[in-house]
Amino acid sequence: MRTILILCCIFFTTVLKAQSPTDTKYLDSLESVFKKAHTDSEKLRAAVQISSYWVYTDTVKAMAILDKVAPMAHGKPYYEGLLASVRANASVFVDDFDKGQQRLMDAEHIFEKLNTPAAYGQRARLWYNYAFIEQRRGHDKEFLRIILERCIPYGEKSQENGLLSQYYSAVGVAFMNEREYDKAIQYQQKAINQYKEEGLKDDFIIWNYLRMASCYIYKKDLPKAKQSLDTVSAMPESKEERSYTSLYYTTYAQYYGGMKQYEAALPAIDAGMKAAQHLNQGHRYSALLYQKYSLLKDMKRYREAKAILVTLSDDKTFTGHEKNQLTLKKEMAETMANLGDYKGAYDMMVAHNEQNDSVNNQAVRGQVEELEIRYRNAEHEKKIAVLESEKKEAAAKARSQRLFNWLLGAVAFTLLILAEFSWLFYRNQKKLSAQEEVNHRQQVKEMQQQQQLVATEAMLEGAERERRRVARELHDGLGGLLSGIRIKLSGVSSATDEVEKIIPQVDNAVAEVRRIAHNMMPETLARFGVETALQELCDSLQTSHTVIHFEAFDMQKDMPVSAQLAIYRIVQEALSNALRYAEAKNIMVQCSQNGHTCFITVEDDGKGFNPERPQRIGIGLSSMENRARYLNGKMELDSQPGAGTTIHVELDLEAKIKEINVLQQA
Repeated sequence: MRTILILCCIFFTTVLKAQSPTDTKYLDSLESVFKKAHTDSEKLRAAVQISSYWVYTDTVKAMAILDKVAPMAHGKPYYEGLLASVRANASVFVDDFDKGQQRLMDAEHIFEKLNTPAAYGQRARLWYNYAFIEQRRGHDKEFLRIILERCIPYGEKSQENGLLSQYYSAVGVAFMNEREYDKAIQYQQKAINQYKEEGLKDDFIIWNYLRMASCYIYKKDLPKAKQSLDTVSAMPESKEERSYTSLYYTTYAQYYGGMKQYEAALPAIDAGMKAAQHLNQGHRYSALLYQKYSLLKDMKRYREAKAILVTLSDDKTFTGHEKNQLTLKKEMAETMANLGDYKGAYDMMVAHNEQNDSVNNQAVRGQVEELEIRYRNAEHEKKIAVLESEKKEAAAKARSQRLFNWLLGAVAFTLLILAEFSWLFYRNQKKLSAQEEVNHRQQVKEMQQQQQLVATEAMLEGAERERRRVARELHDGLGGLLSGIRIKLSGVSSATDEVEKIIPQVDNAVAEVRRIAHNMMPETLARFGVETALQELCDSLQTSHTVIHFEAFDMQKDMPVSAQLAIYRIVQEALSNALRYAEAKNIMVQCSQNGHTCFITVEDDGKGFNPERPQRIGIGLSSMENRARYLNGKMELDSQPGAGTTIHVELDLEAKIKEINVLQQA
């Protein structure tokens, strides 16, 4: 007789497993912890355990304690999900599966946002509860799928003891119910290994060994079944009366029955029945009693077998199913016949046949009704066939019309696409022509600017060469001539007063010539660089009426000479304008360099002017702007009448440095 094991336990989503609902000491300790809790987290954990305690017997109390602590869980996702899970458990215990599954999914939506081991543990539990509900609804394959795809992966991520071993065991029982014994044995063994690795109690291991033994018995592999049973027998716990004791003896009886060792099977069955009575396991007791009848019948101990059948006939647990009633009557008739009570056997067979006829009549009536239904269905199918034929004809016409419409639409769509592409091509060509025109104008403009820069550069170079030539002639020619005149005048022995007056004038003329020559081509710039040259320029132009302040920051000495000269001329022209026109008392000159960028600022407190009036923009300012453009720079002028003048110049030396590097490499 094959015994099918059904999973009828549920692993609740609580931090600790709830104790027996009759354990009042445990409840008192939980309530004490709840009252003494100092933090919301401690209160929430205690409340969850109290609710899990009451969920077995009083769901109202279980929900009440959750409602009391619900405000504490607000803003704490883990505890919000935990409370939702426990509420789902309460719904399952009152068989409200829809609400239970909804609450479980509410908890899942909360926990799935938390990437912590504890959250994964709770997700594994709530999905097991969800799978349990599916099993209760008869969806065994869905139960198995959820355990494999949800519970086990989340249990692994939780790193929590006790979860994986339970889920492996559940998968093993599910495969056993499906008669896939090899897979069942595989997962029962995995559960055993996991139990041992986690150091859990032997009770769990015993359950799995017993299930493995049953699988081997169903496979007719009795030696391996005996190995599993011997392993259980070697455990001290197997000698104690526990929830698995009746299953332990049942499995041994099955083994002995398979081995035809009936005398050994009977004591095992008696021991199992005794344990089932003590543990209040009614269904298992009835199954063991019928199993004992089968053994006694095989042993031809008919009187004892008959007594068991009489006992079973009064067992409402066994006779609650009509097929079991028919089985009892048939077996009783055979047993009476074996005992020689043929009249009793005849009467029992009559009773069996009458009940069987009643069952069969019900079956016949069911068959007649089924035939009527089939006839009606056949008539309906004929009508449906006619309608289907008409429908197919109409569908064919509709398909033809749709095909025509589709072709027409495709042609129209193709024409539309071609028109769209033509318009896009025309627009792109127009844009391309416009862009080419813009590019051409830009190129022309750049060429003009380049030519202007080349012209400016040539003009500046020519001006500088002319300055150097004039400076040499002034210094060497006119300066030398004036020096000679002064020496001759100094050598006149009979110098008159007029001669004495002329000599200082000649000295002033020599100094003025040298000053002009120096300004036209300062030697300091060539020898010491632009920073020293500008300092010397500011010192030379400073008077008793005008104070010139000069500041330089990070000016590099390896700057190209042409750039240094341009900076010098810009500052020189700005100072010249401030001294000549502005009547300034204070002039500030600042020069700084950042990488290849040079900044020049010349600010005075003179009388200023209106830069909007073109006639005020003279040759000097134009020269400064040309020199700035020569170095890819720009110049800004800020002035108001009576408010002084500020000149900002920004120069980009990078292009000039690259040009010099190219020339040097060439």
